[in-house]
Amino acid sequence: MPKSKRSTYEAVQYKPPTPQVFGAAAVDLPAQVAPKASSFNVDMPRHRPKLADRLAVYEDDNPRCQQTLCMVGIIFPPLWLIGALLYLRTPATKILTREAGFKNMLLSVVSLLVLVTYFGYHLFFAPVAQPGLRGIPAP
Repeated sequence: MPKSKRSTYEAVQYKPPTPQVFGAAAVDLPAQVAPKASSFNVDMPRHRPKLADRLAVYEDDNPRCQQTLCMVGIIFPPLWLIGALLYLRTPATKILTREAGFKNMLLSVVSLLVLVTYFGYHLFFAPVAQPGLRGIPAP
């Protein structure tokens, strides 16, 4: 065996296999430099959520009270107002309770609008009974 073939083979530099992707040659990505951090850091990490947010995960989000007020409000509509007040006091972390409370808020606003419209119509546009007409005796 001649040594000349072996020496030319070792002179070629190794290239790791890369997948052939369309347009791979045109991509010039910047190299990411990892931030240098010390091995001992006593500061709290900045990405850690606040204690209140971490505890909120463990609190129970039970919308049963708001749902009950919504259903019973069909029989007694002022209960929707109580549900609307509870909705205003519910923290933003209780998503299910706020959704049910928002329904109470909408129903209470609609019922108040219907009530104001009804009394406004009777106060301003309803015909007034006049004495002497239709069997009403005059004084």
